[in-house]
Amino acid sequence: MSNSSLLRCAAAFLVLSVYIWLFGITGVIEEEVEQVFADQSLEFIPSARDVMGRGGEVITAGDVQVNPVNDPKPGYRDLPAQTVWSGLEDLAFAASSLEESESAITTPPTASTPPATTTPPVTTTPPVTTTPHITTTPPVTTTPPTSTTPSPIITTTPHTESAANVILPPSASERLTVITPNGQVNDTVLNIVARIVQQEIGSSFDVEAIKAQTVAAYTYVMFSHSQGRTARVELAATASERVMDNVKQVIGQALYYDGEFAQTVYCASSAEYTASAKSVWGADFPYLRSKRSDFVKEHDPNHGLTNSIPANEIRIAILDKTGIRLTGEPADWFEIIDYVDTVYVGAMTVGGQSSYTPPGGAEIRFTGKTFRDIIGLRALRSAAFEFTYNPATDRFTFITYGYGHGVGLSQNGANILARHYGYDYRQILEYYYPGTELR
Repeated sequence: MSNSSLLRCAAAFLVLSVYIWLFGITGVIEEEVEQVFADQSLEFIPSARDVMGRGGEVITAGDVQVNPVNDPKPGYRDLPAQTVWSGLEDLAFAASSLEESESAITTPPTASTPPATTTPPVTTTPPVTTTPHITTTPPVTTTPPTSTTPSPIITTTPHTESAANVILPPSASERLTVITPNGQVNDTVLNIVARIVQQEIGSSFDVEAIKAQTVAAYTYVMFSHSQGRTARVELAATASERVMDNVKQVIGQALYYDGEFAQTVYCASSAEYTASAKSVWGADFPYLRSKRSDFVKEHDPNHGLTNSIPANEIRIAILDKTGIRLTGEPADWFEIIDYVDTVYVGAMTVGGQSSYTPPGGAEIRFTGKTFRDIIGLRALRSAAFEFTYNPATDRFTFITYGYGHGVGLSQNGANILARHYGYDYRQILEYYYPGTELR
């Protein structure tokens, strides 16, 4: 072998040795995080850890999520500051017109025969805060649930209106414009709705859940347009063949209340009760009220997630967003006063204060929702939570139930009803939007 060949071999060996030393020994390649789901039949979609800094430690399934988009959802204001969405204004705009509509309901709708499936489990005991260091008042339910089991009630004609009052939807081939975080998008009705469904729940959900999401998304878009506003949505780049096929089967079907498009907001997962629009946004919709959905406990991947956060990170977040300087024992920083919709944290105190006033703004009461806004949407996935403080580690541990605002259709709940209890999309929609008419 020539000297030049020996030199080339020696140089290659040296480069390989340096590479192994840098990347093998120092452990640059991170170990893959195990994905933990309550329902192994659901699609696994990993997401980046999004807590209040590097100190956040997700203990159970915190680094993964089922839906590509969990927050924001239609009608929800928990969004990045650079994006302004109008869901709250949409609710407030229509609330006054629905007050008169509500009085038109004089008799309950006629129930159809439920599917021959196992009745989902019913648990009457709401989550109880187990914090040994934090005093809480026993739960006070301010909004009574409207149902105790997910028994479908199919309403065919809840209201009577003349033909002149019926809003006719556009055809699937017509074009419409929506607003996304990346700007305006103009496409056919079919493509817009299919891309929403693909982004919201993907292809792996049960076909009946996909159809229910299609109707809810389509109705939400048309509600916004019927109010003279452009719907704000999240869109996938394209829709899979499976999603497109199921969207085509129901596109054009919408939910109506009193002859007008309903405000069909939805969330990733509700807790053991759905939340009411009134408790979340202050606008009372007859078809967006709290109802029991404790069948989610067995299958929903967002039920009972645990997240541990250093007390100092919470102290910094509270100071930064409210101006309140937390002092003394962390175990005394927070107190839950009551609950709304059975399981969602209602009024609470932070540092002994029941509200705060941001610079140049109006006074804001501390509630489970506002506390979640402050702590972070991924760190605290729902306003239905309980917590403990461990002085040995100086960390708060939060257990959350559900993901998102909890109002309207629960995407994972719809999938559970279809997959485990045999509901079709009509029954799913009637369960989550009772009193509306599908046509």
